[in-house]
Amino acid sequence: MRIIKNVLFNGSVQVSGILINLLLLPYLTRVLGEEALGTNSFGLSVTSYFTLVGNLGIVLYGAKSLAEQRDHPENLQKKFSQCITYQFFFNLLAISLYNIWVCFAQQITPIYFLFNIVLFTTMTDLSWVYTGFERFDLIATRNILIKIIGTLLIFLFVKDTDDLPLYIIIQQGVLLISNIIFWTNLSRIGLKIRFTGIRNSLRAIFKPAIFLFVPSIFTTIYLSLNNIMLGYISGVNAVAVYDYPNKLARILITMISILGITMMPRLAYLSKKKTQEEYLKKMTQMLYASQIISIPVMFLLILTSHTLCLFVFGNGFNGSDRVLAIVAPTIVYSGLGLYNIFITQDKIRQLTRGVICGTIVNVLLNLLLIPRLSFEGAAYSALITETVVHLLLLFYLRKVLDIKDFIITFSSLFSIALFIFLILRFTFTVNNFFDMMTTGIIYLLSYLLLLFIFQRKRIRKLFLKPRL
Repeated sequence: MRIIKNVLFNGSVQVSGILINLLLLPYLTRVLGEEALGTNSFGLSVTSYFTLVGNLGIVLYGAKSLAEQRDHPENLQKKFSQCITYQFFFNLLAISLYNIWVCFAQQITPIYFLFNIVLFTTMTDLSWVYTGFERFDLIATRNILIKIIGTLLIFLFVKDTDDLPLYIIIQQGVLLISNIIFWTNLSRIGLKIRFTGIRNSLRAIFKPAIFLFVPSIFTTIYLSLNNIMLGYISGVNAVAVYDYPNKLARILITMISILGITMMPRLAYLSKKKTQEEYLKKMTQMLYASQIISIPVMFLLILTSHTLCLFVFGNGFNGSDRVLAIVAPTIVYSGLGLYNIFITQDKIRQLTRGVICGTIVNVLLNLLLIPRLSFEGAAYSALITETVVHLLLLFYLRKVLDIKDFIITFSSLFSIALFIFLILRFTFTVNNFFDMMTTGIIYLLSYLLLLFIFQRKRIRKLFLKPRL
């Protein structure tokens, strides 16, 4: 019951995020334009590397370790104190390094100093604490309020291209303020703000956290490197055309990943308690549910990509529909939540190998494709990289996961979704918003019908309690 509540809380956040982004993206693309949004995307991509240094594995390590220790109050408080000391130390280091880069990098304008707000937001972020406690109700309430307040402020104050600095301040400032408020709620979960000695914190956390950090840094590299290389090779306009369709895809990925995010603390808890049968059951449910949702979403996104991009971005982002159609399959890969399985199973070495291979593939493909195909080359690079990474991860999970059953299930759901896609592709023309909504409704109803016909026994077996 608790898991269902947590899924609903996370779901409310993601649904509100989708609705707000559908309101905000068309406004921003028309008001700020390609160059300003490209500058913002480039700045956020660069800053993401420094936030990695600031976190250095603490988000995953902190959530996992607090989930494991939540039945032991003394150990829990000690672990929390070590984690926040570690977090502040490395984030202050990251802030220093970032400002050195801004001061000495060529062709970097003073506007990039504003992205310091991102680093201060990272330093004060306590979402990992509430994730470890499975307090998704508090996270959900905060995130929804942030989105609403931030959106209202953007509509009120961001009016043209010259307002990019104001947009950055609003976008990141509301997050920083909400993080500070989160610190005042720690007493509700039985924690006190106490820092420990830096040496003590590093000795306790650095080694296990660094194992979680290595996969994170390589994942961030191959996810954001496309933006950076595209910016240097093709300019910030190309970054905007590539990045904003990806933002649409990432919104859907986040929505589909709700179950994986919600299940991570539970899986960590079950793994620690050595309840393998229950762990495997929850893992199978998570993978199956993500496939049921992500596969039809992928095909629907490809089917409506042109009209959707025209509606969201306007006429200025030529080629964004092609980018969206190319990266659509990554929704299926990322929605699986395989990273959560590796983390809760302590299979960090295998996870690291997979993402390192992905990073190497991504760099080589970017060098080969971006000079020739610009933003489309970056999209193909992202798709191939994600495919390679997730195939490797599935291979490494072959002793934990029933690969044969996974392939059969995936093939069945893929065939159902593909069948509907082909019928609609050759019988419907999506020219406007009404056509897009009609196509989506027909697709959804057809998919649910075929799912009921061909998958109801499996759904009943996995998710419903057997009748006595």
